[in-house]
Amino acid sequence: MFDSGFLEMLVIGIIALLVVGPERLPGLASKVGKMVGKMKAFIANTREDIEKEIRADEMQSMLAKQKEEISELRDMMKSSTKEVASEIDEATEMLGKNLNEAKTSASLESPNDNKKPA
Repeated sequence: MFDSGFLEMLVIGIIALLVVGPERLPGLASKVGKMVGKMKAFIANTREDIEKEIRADEMQSMLAKQKEEISELRDMMKSSTKEVASEIDEATEMLGKNLNEAKTSASLESPNDNKKPA
């Protein structure tokens, strides 16, 4: 967070020793340490919460994409089912026509076949 080296910390320590005094410096150092620890914990928790929200947003977008893909697949399946059903209907219709034609031709041929030569 703060880019400070050993010399900067030493200067701050000496100034704090002169301003606060040697009696209260350990207590002040303890309080500052606790505050820094609390700030670090707060920042870590905030960062973790933000990352969770980002992951949740990513998961929601992935879920939306998957729902869209499922919808597309469902539409494809419906159209394929309609195509197959229409082809089956056509085949059934053609089979019915062919069957009727076969019956008609069989009935026309059968009187000639039943005649006995004299």
